[in-house]
Amino acid sequence: MDSHADKAGAAPKRQAVIYYLTGTGNSYRVASWMGDACRRHGVPARVIAIPHATPAEDLTPGDNQLLGLVTPTHGFTTPWLVLRFALGLPHGRGTRAFVTPTRAGAKFGPLFTPGMEGTAAYLLTLVLLLKGYNIRGVMGLDMPANWIVVHPGLSPVSAEAINARAATRVNFLMNRILAGERYLTGLLPLLLGLLILPVSVGYMLVGRFLLAKLFYASERCTGCGSCARACPAHAIRMWGANHPRPYWTFSCESCMRCMNFCPTQAVQASYPLAAALYFITTWPAGLILVNWLGRQWPPLARLGNPVTTVLVNYAYVLTATALTYLGFILLMRLPLVNRLFTAVTPTRYFRRYREPGTELKDIQ
Repeated sequence: MDSHADKAGAAPKRQAVIYYLTGTGNSYRVASWMGDACRRHGVPARVIAIPHATPAEDLTPGDNQLLGLVTPTHGFTTPWLVLRFALGLPHGRGTRAFVTPTRAGAKFGPLFTPGMEGTAAYLLTLVLLLKGYNIRGVMGLDMPANWIVVHPGLSPVSAEAINARAATRVNFLMNRILAGERYLTGLLPLLLGLLILPVSVGYMLVGRFLLAKLFYASERCTGCGSCARACPAHAIRMWGANHPRPYWTFSCESCMRCMNFCPTQAVQASYPLAAALYFITTWPAGLILVNWLGRQWPPLARLGNPVTTVLVNYAYVLTATALTYLGFILLMRLPLVNRLFTAVTPTRYFRRYREPGTELKDIQ
């Protein structure tokens, strides 16, 4: 069963708070549509970016409160920043809630292709249920794909067409919820997400850190620092006294804001660096190190179990990634090397994407 409605609990809500995390404006736009829908039904609504949220002050838990969570989908699940936020929400005490993950929709000619949110929706739903929230809606929503690391941005025409369909779906969902009904969808994406759960777990534990270390600034960078100021995860540091350049930390969520809103399109993702990190991090360092230590000092041979090997290898992957990236960033200070790497990096040639109608000031 993909959806069902429950007519119980049709009492009007007195206020709504809709939290969102956005990189290029997709989730912001969806949250804004939801806020507008609430107001059309006479329900005051606040739309708040998660980095600026103070749930203890924003929420008045109880049956008259409606809580919304709008999130991107990363690695077929919920971004860590959003999951951490949900875990920190106050106890719901029956507060009505809904969850909407946005996912990578596309359009090829007349054909619209859906994205896949995997476990993103129901992971957040589970957290909210455990915290005492009354789930009234769950729905994944196709918005224009924006992962410019691997593909060019969609054309404005395609983006507008996808948005028009999404707006209709948002109105449908909010009309049901605000009428006191319950609307739950996404069983098939959830099942697929469970089948590829190792991919999502790998993304959360390793992949997001590796992806964070692919970004660098080309010679177009003016050192303005807009990327660092706008980063919702506060993951970018400006390095250098005379000509500061951005440096991406492990806190990066790959939301694509820096790449798509850079005024000079200087932010790139290095494919050669990705290849180097793959070979460096797939080396079985944990097994080799544990075995070597066991030979040097026999009592340490007891450490040669799978758990210890995995932990040592995990530490190696993160350390090797950080050191490799540091060396890469230092090399990018050399103009000739920077130009060479940029010339062979496809993102240099990709169209950028930002949600039509969204400016940086709207989401910063």
